[in-house]
This record gives sequence, structure tokens and C-alpha cells, in this order.
Amino acid sequence: MRVGKISGGSAAAALTLLAFGCAAPGTRAGGPEATPTSGQPSPSVVAEPTGPRADAPPNHGDNNSWKQRRELSEADERTGKKLAARIRPKLEALRAAGDFAPASTRGALLDLGIEADAIEVTAMRTPIWLETTPPGAVYAVHFAQVGCVIGDVRPERVMVEVTASAAEFGCLEPFSH
Repeated sequence: MRVGKISGGSAAAALTLLAFGCAAPGTRAGGPEATPTSGQPSPSVVAEPTGPRADAPPNHGDNNSWKQRRELSEADERTGKKLAARIRPKLEALRAAGDFAPASTRGALLDLGIEADAIEVTAMRTPIWLETTPPGAVYAVHFAQVGCVIGDVRPERVMVEVTASAAEFGCLEPFSH
């Protein structure tokens, strides 16, 4: 393919010819008459999705229903927020000390008086684009049989979130491709 320069005169001539060829109906001599239109616009046709996630693959909802978390009552939400308020400073202290080890995170949660059975801590997962696991720990604290305080401790942040547990897996969603 050959690319060359277009002169200013050639470009102006091309635009002029284009403008003549794009005239509205009924504006050119000998052209068809313009069709009168009513003051009412024609109704537009818009494709509407048919269902809650029409763009999702079939059975998407069924295939992912295991991820659905329960609802927390207002009382359970308050309980979770109080627990999260106790957890955050302890994990912020770990982060400030540069300690991102899962064992340290577990120890900090145990130091708060949380029962060992209610605590789950794992190392960060290695993303497919990295060769080494990033520093940090992922944690979950189960409370009131339905609630979870979940999050992570890593160099750039401490995340603390109150949520409900899921029937299939509890607090921490298992790794799935």
C-alpha cells in the first residue's frame, strides 16, 4: 500500500464533491421530492434484555449460586462492625511493622481473644502474571454463625470488611480458576 500526501486543493475538491453528493432529498435540481414528515417522531426500536443478566451465559446464576452470601440482620451487622473496629488497629500495627506473614496475622487475631476455630488465615495467592507470591495474608473471622470479617494485610493496605457467610464455603471463597 502506498501512502502519499494530499494537497490542500485536492482535499478541498474532495470535500466539495462529497458535500454535493450528500444533499438532502428534494434539494437538488431534478432530484426526488422530499417526503413531508409529520411532527411526530417515529418510535424507536430498542432491544431489551430478557432477564436479570441477559448477557450472561446460560445457567450463569445456577453455576454461581454457591457464591451467594446470606443477609446479615441489623444486630449481626452491628456485631460485625464492632469486631472489625477491634481487628483493624491490630492489623494496622502489623502492617506498620512490615510483618505480612500469615502466622503473624493469625497471632494478632488470637491476641484479640478470638477463638482459633473462628479464624482462617492464608497466604496471598500468586497471580498468573507473577512468578513469586506477593507479601501479605488473607484472613477471615467468623462470628454469630452467619457473619464474617474478611480482608487482607499487605504492604500497601489493610482491608477489613464485614459480610455474611456463604452456605457452601463459609467466609473465604475458595480458589477456583
